[in-house]
Amino acid sequence: MRRAQVALVRWVSRRVGAMKRERLERAMGGPRRRATILWALFKAMPHAIRRRALEREQVVIEWHITGRRDGGHDVRQLVIEEGEAFVSPDDKREENLILIVDGVALILLATGNASGPEQFVAGNVDIKGDPWLAMRLPRLFASGERPRSSSR
Repeated sequence: MRRAQVALVRWVSRRVGAMKRERLERAMGGPRRRATILWALFKAMPHAIRRRALEREQVVIEWHITGRRDGGHDVRQLVIEEGEAFVSPDDKREENLILIVDGVALILLATGNASGPEQFVAGNVDIKGDPWLAMRLPRLFASGERPRSSSR
């Protein structure tokens, strides 16, 4: 990532870390805000994949983001293949891993304000598919900081 991008990511991470869970829930509760937040997170996701992971991995990770007001969930697929990564909202490929994640937990994970195992134990993340891929997931992504513990 470029310096400006890293600075922006750290700024957003600090802002999210300072917010109470209720505020994050309100942000993810409104359809327009939710759509904007998910768009931003998944737009940035392929750019956060480590170069080594791009070279070695051939995986499809499907994200089911729960917590919509209508009881539904949003689905995105992160595809890593042939040295590239991209996110698709509707390209249905066979997935290696399905992550069922609460919208707030997704924000906390993406910004480094929570760890995957912590959110799994809290019941905010569930996995289906390859558990070894789930354990490797944090190492696929480049990060400026290690996830912090959180009582959220």
